[in-house]
Amino acid sequence: MARITEPLKIEKIKRAVMEIMCESGFGQISIALISEKSGVSSGYLYRFYSGKDELLQDILESTVEDIKDKVMYDIKRYNTVYDCFLNIISRVSEIANADPILGRFLAKTAQETNLPSWAEETKNKELMSVIDEIISIGRGTGEISSYITYADIELVLLSLPFRYIELELSKNMRKNFTKEEVLKITNICVKALG
Repeated sequence: MARITEPLKIEKIKRAVMEIMCESGFGQISIALISEKSGVSSGYLYRFYSGKDELLQDILESTVEDIKDKVMYDIKRYNTVYDCFLNIISRVSEIANADPILGRFLAKTAQETNLPSWAEETKNKELMSVIDEIISIGRGTGEISSYITYADIELVLLSLPFRYIELELSKNMRKNFTKEEVLKITNICVKALG
């Protein structure tokens, strides 16, 4: 017999995971806490997910892949590293403005050092194509010298913008990121690679 889902319950479950991740980090996520925070029974949750890892994997793959696809579509239209970073930081800021929980979840996930190996692999797989494109553009324009590595770009891309978003949203979940802030963070990132 096919499983009948109630989309609102599944959304509550996913939101609860994101909120717990924002408040406490990956290590504190548990089925009991997800159930309590979402108001959805753990039995219902287990009908669709084998556990917290599978649930988090579903959330990460859908959100990160969607963002990466949009970023890659946009990056292919840009000719400079500056424009690539501006696009990425603008997108992430727009997400945080529209949905602060999702924005903070993405920021926490980008910086989390305690993710299971499958989550790191998902994050790295999606990030690799973006960074490869940035390196290609940067080497072509001379904005990125030969001594700048993949790891250097990853450090700048995942640290500065996401840490800024996390810090600001941890102080004020109603924070609205401005164009000026996006430009400031973009300039800092590009200078860090210069």
